[in-house]
Amino acid sequence: MRWSRPRHYLLPSLILFTLSTGTLAQSAEELLKEINARKERINQFRALLNDPDQSTRLAALDVMLKSDDLAMKEVAYGIGFNSADDAMRALALKGKFRDVTVLPFKLTAGETETEGEKGTLQKLANSYSFKLGEFHEDTGRFTFSGGDYPPTKYDGQISGTGLEFQSRYCQGYFNLGDSANLIGELRCSGAFEGTYNATARLQ
Repeated sequence: MRWSRPRHYLLPSLILFTLSTGTLAQSAEELLKEINARKERINQFRALLNDPDQSTRLAALDVMLKSDDLAMKEVAYGIGFNSADDAMRALALKGKFRDVTVLPFKLTAGETETEGEKGTLQKLANSYSFKLGEFHEDTGRFTFSGGDYPPTKYDGQISGTGLEFQSRYCQGYFNLGDSANLIGELRCSGAFEGTYNATARLQ
């Protein structure tokens, strides 16, 4: 004889399924609402970044760069670094130094490469990087360690869209080139003797 399953055993499962479906629908609706709110907020700030008034643009960019919203921050960097306004680009450069911990540079030989420079590039694997320490946003001064002599901390300076630093053996001189690229040269002495072209991609 075939026994049918009592219906009262099915009732709790049915209730749970209904509640789960309702919760998922509510969660999806809330998520969509949150997405639309974030999108609207980003679009509002994006419009402010194109405002004719420079002070409005800079204030909006500063707020976006300090936002906890990663999407908003990436939009800010994209517009800031590609702006025709050097003040906007300088603010984006400072913002990046506030956010990153390691700055890597790609090294290449100059027009007339010496044997010593060739050896140094091979030893460094065409790379020079340092770990950022303190960064003083008001003055643009920063500290770093690593580079050609890791044990010691050194100083660097951001001025507008320019960057300079000095470690034990090397001095770096850079300017913000097209988009988010620092372009310049590394001038070294001692065991790293030579002048090397260097670039760092910031975004």
